[in-house]
Amino acid sequence: MQSYLPQTNRSYSTAVQWLLGAAALVIVLGGLKAISHILTPFLLAAFLAIICAPPLSWMQRRGVPGPLSVLVLFSVVGLTFFLLFLALKGAAESMATQAPFYQARFVGWTVELREMIAARGLPAELLPATVPLPATATITGVARDLAGGLGQFTASTLLVLLAFMFLLLEERTFAGKLNAAFPGRRRARVRGRRFLRSVYRYLVIKTAASTATGVIVGIGLTFMGVDFAVLWAIVAGLLNFIPTIGSIIAAIPAVLIAMMGIGPVEGLLVLALYVAVNTAIGSVLEPRLMGRSLGLSPLVVLISLLLWGYVFGPIGMLLAVPLTMIAKLALDSSPQTRWAGIMMSDTAKRVRN
Repeated sequence: MQSYLPQTNRSYSTAVQWLLGAAALVIVLGGLKAISHILTPFLLAAFLAIICAPPLSWMQRRGVPGPLSVLVLFSVVGLTFFLLFLALKGAAESMATQAPFYQARFVGWTVELREMIAARGLPAELLPATVPLPATATITGVARDLAGGLGQFTASTLLVLLAFMFLLLEERTFAGKLNAAFPGRRRARVRGRRFLRSVYRYLVIKTAASTATGVIVGIGLTFMGVDFAVLWAIVAGLLNFIPTIGSIIAAIPAVLIAMMGIGPVEGLLVLALYVAVNTAIGSVLEPRLMGRSLGLSPLVVLISLLLWGYVFGPIGMLLAVPLTMIAKLALDSSPQTRWAGIMMSDTAKRVRN
């Protein structure tokens, strides 16, 4: 009896600690959601700064002055944002123009399919009597809002770019500040540098792979004559940050547009293009460049999409996997929390540092 009571007390204490930790997590997430409109621009700026840290170091090693190298990266990133917005605006305007054609083709498909079902003696209730489609005026209004949002783009993106520039300026002195702040904690500094290198490596490789995915998909769709190829290329590049699920979501609209606009054979060719690109880059090239498995469990991916989407909205869903991947790398870098990183992984392989 005496040995049983201490064991019971320890179990009770552990359960209370877990409950308090869960309650603290809920409070933190609620606070993040409340100030998400403030954090989102800085979150985007932080990811841009991490991705641009290697080229910044490369320019500085070749004698380019620090402020000039930051200005160059600021200009390149700003120009890239501007060109992406123009491409999206042009695609939205083109989609608004061709929306009646695709709506008519889709309605014709449903009528033919309903007649085929009736001819085979199957119940007509297998297909709904009417298919809910967005009105052409709605699509045109969205395109008009996007086309007129160029000034709003400049205002909303300026904060992200300014935060990005100041983070790059801070990155030049961050290592020295870390050494000065923790002079007697060499092991902690080594773990911190190892964690930052892992984050740099992951984000740079993932961004390069996503860019390559978007470029190859865009070239292939343009060559096949698929409408809105630039839009589908941007979507494929952005959703490549989401393993497996993102590739499937990105392929669906392009395949449907190809089938309705050109034909079923071309739709299958577009599907084959997506499968080939994502297999070659996501399953072969990325793991080879990463050097070791950095995959997340599919359940963790789904939970991260729901969680970060709830906290930060659409931007949170886009950055959900990179955010969760950074959390996993942070857990892997410490022996005390490595078990949690292993549980988040898609394999049972132990991480070695």
